[in-house]
Amino acid sequence: MNISEKFIFPAKEVSSIDSLAINDENLSGFILMKRAAEFSFDSTLKKYPNTKSFLVFCGIGNNAGDGYLFASHAIKKGLSASVVYLASPKNLKGDALKAFVELKTLGAKVIPWTKDYDFDADIIVDAIFGIGLNRIVEGDYLECIKAINEIKKTVIALDIPSGLCANTGQQKEVAIKAEITFTFVGKKIGMYLESGPDCCGQVCFSNLLIQEKNFQTAKPSVEIVNDALRNKILRKRSKTSHKGNYGHVLIVGGNNGMGGAARIAAEAAIRSGAGLVSVITRPENVNLITRLRPEIMCHAADHKLRNLKELIEKVDVIAIGPGLGIDDWAHQLYAEIMTSEQPLIMDADALNILSLDPIQRGNWILTPHPGEAAKLISKSTTQIQSDRLTSLEEIINQYQATVILKGNNTLVGNINRIPYMINAGNPGMASAGMGDLLTGLTAGLMAQYSNHDYCQIAALAAFIHAKAGDQAALNGQRGLIATDLLCELRALLNP
Repeated sequence: MNISEKFIFPAKEVSSIDSLAINDENLSGFILMKRAAEFSFDSTLKKYPNTKSFLVFCGIGNNAGDGYLFASHAIKKGLSASVVYLASPKNLKGDALKAFVELKTLGAKVIPWTKDYDFDADIIVDAIFGIGLNRIVEGDYLECIKAINEIKKTVIALDIPSGLCANTGQQKEVAIKAEITFTFVGKKIGMYLESGPDCCGQVCFSNLLIQEKNFQTAKPSVEIVNDALRNKILRKRSKTSHKGNYGHVLIVGGNNGMGGAARIAAEAAIRSGAGLVSVITRPENVNLITRLRPEIMCHAADHKLRNLKELIEKVDVIAIGPGLGIDDWAHQLYAEIMTSEQPLIMDADALNILSLDPIQRGNWILTPHPGEAAKLISKSTTQIQSDRLTSLEEIINQYQATVILKGNNTLVGNINRIPYMINAGNPGMASAGMGDLLTGLTAGLMAQYSNHDYCQIAALAAFIHAKAGDQAALNGQRGLIATDLLCELRALLNP
């Protein structure tokens, strides 16, 4: 996978790549604009082959130029293309002006926006604002975008949905809701954060044939996890191996009424390929867990925590949190586990307890959802979601940890490296037990591959988890439950 496919960039870096390509490859901005329009138009017809008419909305900058050239392609193809402008073409400059002149030579219909405009076309094309938008959307622009969002037509966006911040994914008051976004040169980080996924729909990318060398000096926001990481880590097992080669995982949790969480985590750990999996839980959960999954070793823990220290000391990885609770029993177990020097995976209520008395520790992975993340750094959930990359960095620095910040396009990072992004998963995974499964999977992979970088292990676990969710959702997202993913793990873990 080349650099442009592998990484996602902030807006300024995409602009820099564009400028480098123009200077280094003896290109013109107009050539790149033509490539963008051609890619968008051809891809649209492949996706919607029965399209007969387009309605293109244009602003004032280079994004408008993309729109004018898109309309030119449609007319040359013998299709109907009308253009509505929100800024007078008299104010166009540079490449955008060239694009407008080319369109006018084809006799295209170009008219100003009015509030009573009739959206009579098969496909609406958004070319109003590009990645340089730095102000609130208002006036005619606001009214136009709202009107586009209200009609029941297929909407495509060129480069980025108008009104969406290319860096944060926040809407500048309002943003286009597209079914497909055709984006160019580099993928923009805002398309994957906050409102980005809902606004962009399906993202189709072209680097516009820019040479790889012009991407090498750019500073990406995140690296997208793909099968290359899976193939790097998940090597074939030796024929002479035994269970002792694949680590011993300990799951700690399952308070009153929450034994299922510990069970899901434990089964995910053993399904990951861990050699041995043990559970410390409430006495009343022991029979249930061992009956449902006899391969798991279960140990009862009452308030006296007898005979547990020896077990804790002999395992390779400890995952604490699934169904742990926050009562005295939970706090006692937490305190006991925190004396261990073994690698830790922290989830759920273990994170809530940690937030009460933050510490730093190098050999651990924290797996918060946005609500837990908010407690860890004393912010609101809204603040976490509005700037997930900064929130990730703050948690990493405060706890000196590898962190899996769960959510749409899960982020994974640690000190001094570009974070990973998991561009997989689906809304059906927003259900109870999914986090427990990820915790067990992470612990199981850590036990097997302890010689690997923690961040890579965490990213691999989150990637496998998301892909399993996508496989399990092929029959529908609604009603998807955590245990549906378990049967998908083996195929994904044996590439």
